[in-house]
Amino acid sequence: MWGYVCTMQNPHDRFWRRVFSDPKHAEGALRPLLPVEVSEGSDWSTLRLLSSSFVDDKLSELRSDALFSVELRGREVLLYLLLEHQSTDDRHMGLRLLGYMVRVWEDHLRKCPGTRLPGIIPLVVYHGDKEWKSATSLMELLDVDEELARVLGPCTPDFVFRLEDMSNIDAEELRARSMTAMSQLALYCLARARKSGDLVAELEELWQDRLREVEASPNGVAALATLLRYVLEGSETRPEQVARLARQLGPRTEEAYMTGADMLRAEGKAEGKAEGKAEGKAEVLLRLLRLKFGNVSDAAMERVLHGRVEELDLWAERILSATSIEEVLDA
Repeated sequence: MWGYVCTMQNPHDRFWRRVFSDPKHAEGALRPLLPVEVSEGSDWSTLRLLSSSFVDDKLSELRSDALFSVELRGREVLLYLLLEHQSTDDRHMGLRLLGYMVRVWEDHLRKCPGTRLPGIIPLVVYHGDKEWKSATSLMELLDVDEELARVLGPCTPDFVFRLEDMSNIDAEELRARSMTAMSQLALYCLARARKSGDLVAELEELWQDRLREVEASPNGVAALATLLRYVLEGSETRPEQVARLARQLGPRTEEAYMTGADMLRAEGKAEGKAEGKAEGKAEVLLRLLRLKFGNVSDAAMERVLHGRVEELDLWAERILSATSIEEVLDA
C-alpha cells in the first residue's frame, strides 16, 4: 500500500489530490520515483484506492488524502508520497518523513493490533522555486563524521527518501514518460504555475496534443476543467487567458470551465460567512445546482445541507460533467 500526505490549505495541494487520487494517474507519476526492483516487481494491476486517514491531534493540519494498495512480490508495501511546495527545500525533510511514517505505522497497529508493520518507501515530489540541495537521508542530518556514522549505523534509524525535483522540469523528458496525458499536464502545471510568465502560452505551444487527448477521454471535460481551474487559481494567469484556452478546446470544455470559474467566485464569497466552512460550501453547491439543472428537490437539498466538506467538494467537481442532479450526488 502507499499513502500520500499533503496539507490542504492551498490550490497546489487540492489540485494534486484531485488528479493523483486516481490510480491510473498515480501509477505513471510514481513509477519513475521508485527503485527499479520495486517498480518492476509490483503487480500494478492490483493498484487500488483505499479509504484511510492519518489525522491526529498532533498533525491535524495534515491529511492522507489517498491510500493505494499494490502487491510487491506477493506482499503489500507502503509507498508514502509527500508533495512539497515550499519556495526552498526543507533541510529537515528526513525528520519530517520519519514522523509521518511512525504515525502510519501507529495507525496500522490501531487497526490491526498484533500484526507486523508494513514496509514503507518514503517519496517526495518537490516543486519549489529553486533546486533541491538538502539531505535526502536521515543519517545526513546527524552531527557525525563518516567513521562515527559507521559505528552508529546499526543502532540509529536511517533511510533515504526518493526525490522528484521538478524545479527545473524538462517538458520533453516529461512527455516521454509512460504516463497518462492528464498526469503529465498536472506535473507540468504544478512545476510551472508559480514561475511561468504565461502558463497558458506554454500549454498552447507544448501541450496542445495532450490537452486534446484529455478532452477526448472519459470524463475528460471535467478533468480539463479541474486543470484550467488550477491554472487560474495557482498561477498569475489572467481569467481571460484561461477562458481563451478553454474556447480553443471546444464548447464543452468552455462550458465546464465557466462553471468552474463561477464555482470559484462563489466559494470566494462564501469564505467569510459566519455559518462555517461546510455551510458556505453547501450554499455554493446549491446555487450551482440550480444554475445548471433548475429546480432542486427537497431530498437533494437536504442531502447537500447535511453533507460533509469532503462530499461537498466531490459533488462540486462532478457538476462540471454531470447531466443530472442524481449523477452529481449518487455517481
